[in-house]
Amino acid sequence: MPAKEYQRLTFARSRMAFVSYSSLWLGLDHLLCVDSSGYLETYKRFYFRDIQAVSIQRTERRQWWTLILGFLAFIFFILTVISTPKTSPAQWSGGEIAGGIFLGGLTGLFLLLLLINLSLGPTCKCLLRTAVQIEELPSLNRLHRARKALARLRPLIVAAQGELTPGEISSRMRVAAGTLPRTETAVAPEISPAPTATSQTPGAPPVIT
Repeated sequence: MPAKEYQRLTFARSRMAFVSYSSLWLGLDHLLCVDSSGYLETYKRFYFRDIQAVSIQRTERRQWWTLILGFLAFIFFILTVISTPKTSPAQWSGGEIAGGIFLGGLTGLFLLLLLINLSLGPTCKCLLRTAVQIEELPSLNRLHRARKALARLRPLIVAAQGELTPGEISSRMRVAAGTLPRTETAVAPEISPAPTATSQTPGAPPVIT
């Protein structure tokens, strides 16, 4: 991937159970999503002129990880306390020392992961929409990271498509919601001229114009 042609937008983030990773790159006229599984890479290009919307949805993934990591840290802390001999440290055997270090290390590891999870902020799901697909961007899985990336992406989309007026945005949202037909125009309906006396049907009452 030529360094001059692409700029890194996000670093590789886990896409599925730490088996595959996803990252985003800014090209001259498109956004490039790179999915890697270590031995295979796939590329998806989203041209700025084709991007219709990028939405951010908050998720509860951070809360679930907080509960899981906190629970594991608590469990291993209890195991560390229970397995600690009541004698003085000088009387501990080699196995007791190794077991204490192992359990204490796991407790510290889960506490560290818990703090990292809390410090990264709320989690989210970022969806990119074009005319033919809706694609999730896995590397934008934290709210502050997604907002920072969209701040860089928005001017590029505006430059490629032009900025819509508030009236155009409202009209497109109504079309997307199905409240307006896609072919709606502001042209007044055609009015047929009133029939004249010479074109009246014989026997019909006169038409007053």
